[in-house]
Amino acid sequence: MNYYNNDRYVSYPCVRALLMLFNIAFWISGLSLIWIGIWMQTDFQNYLQINSAYSDQAPYVLLIIGAVIVFVSSLACSCIVKVQSSMLVVYGGFLITMLFSLISLSVYVYTYKDELLDGVSSGISNQIENYDHQHPGSSANIMDFIQRNLQCCGNESFLDWPQNSIPSSCFRSQRMSVHKTTTDANNVYEIGCQYKLRSLINNNFTTVGVATSAIALFPLFGSILSLGLSMMYNKGGYEIII
Repeated sequence: MNYYNNDRYVSYPCVRALLMLFNIAFWISGLSLIWIGIWMQTDFQNYLQINSAYSDQAPYVLLIIGAVIVFVSSLACSCIVKVQSSMLVVYGGFLITMLFSLISLSVYVYTYKDELLDGVSSGISNQIENYDHQHPGSSANIMDFIQRNLQCCGNESFLDWPQNSIPSSCFRSQRMSVHKTTTDANNVYEIGCQYKLRSLINNNFTTVGVATSAIALFPLFGSILSLGLSMMYNKGGYEIII
């Protein structure tokens, strides 16, 4: 491959190579957002459904933005390789749009995290109030899942459960029967679920927020490279011979 206008021979290929590397990294970041969205909708959903502030919109927002990034980044590879000036400008405009979208997503993640943290206690209290020992349903299943997996009991402690009605999921030995009295306190998980659930939500959503904030920096550099490459091509009158 030969380039004319030798005074810019070095900078032009370097910018194009950097833009291609950025595009690959941006494509991977899109896959990461898709993975986070799927994880929130599947594995992490059981921990969020108990929350009074729970909304299923967050995973879908991540999935949509991630899918758009993957799709457009895949198409952008062609215009970078062929150096299609007009398409590079369009790609630069798309990246600027994604910059603001990802910043908004980061703000949304942190705001949603605060709403979830505020709704933990009321959500658990509501689950305990509606827990049906005789006919376990979705409410009982969710509460049992959280108590069993987080190794906790009740809202602040096992004393939040009505007397003689502590579920078996509160006990370290899962072989114990469903209804237990407070005389079995030595075998009950001592920590209330609100503390462990708050910690779980805070840690995971902080990680997601940091990830989306970091990904938001990608379009900033990518738009500079994309628009810069287009300007260099137009002003330099490059001809690419393959």
